[in-house]
Amino acid sequence: MKKQFISFICAGIVSMLTSNLSFAQDESFKELPPITISASTSNVSAKVNKSFNQYFKGASYQRWYQLDKNFLVKFIQNEQENRALFTKNGSLIYHISYGTEKHLPSNVRSLVKSNYYDQNITRVLKVNQDRRNIWVISMEDAKDIVMVRVEDMELEETQRMHKSN
Repeated sequence: MKKQFISFICAGIVSMLTSNLSFAQDESFKELPPITISASTSNVSAKVNKSFNQYFKGASYQRWYQLDKNFLVKFIQNEQENRALFTKNGSLIYHISYGTEKHLPSNVRSLVKSNYYDQNITRVLKVNQDRRNIWVISMEDAKDIVMVRVEDMELEETQRMHKSN
């Protein structure tokens, strides 16, 4: 009787484990809530507009978009495309400026060119977020396309792709 009881318990434990494992890979998916995007300058609050004007004096061609409770603005400043995201209270979340090699500070350019002297710099992004300045630089030569990241004068290669011939 004791053997039968132990084997019955073991069989119950095994069946519970196998039934739990069958549910381990849930093939359902969770749908994220949609993000509402609307383009209108009339939705931009006075706080956000004032904050934008303080950060980006002389900006032109502003296009505003509301992303749920935040405001994205695309604009031109210093002959560069820019994007900035603000909270509804006017706090800057991030700012990205798009440029070319001529927009790199000389010390960042020297660092990149000393490590990648055969590469041509094709695109430059400067990301400002949380008091951090991060440069993302795209380069290429005849064989490769290379992406690097520079923050606090530390260079990191983030991607390398070989061109097909």
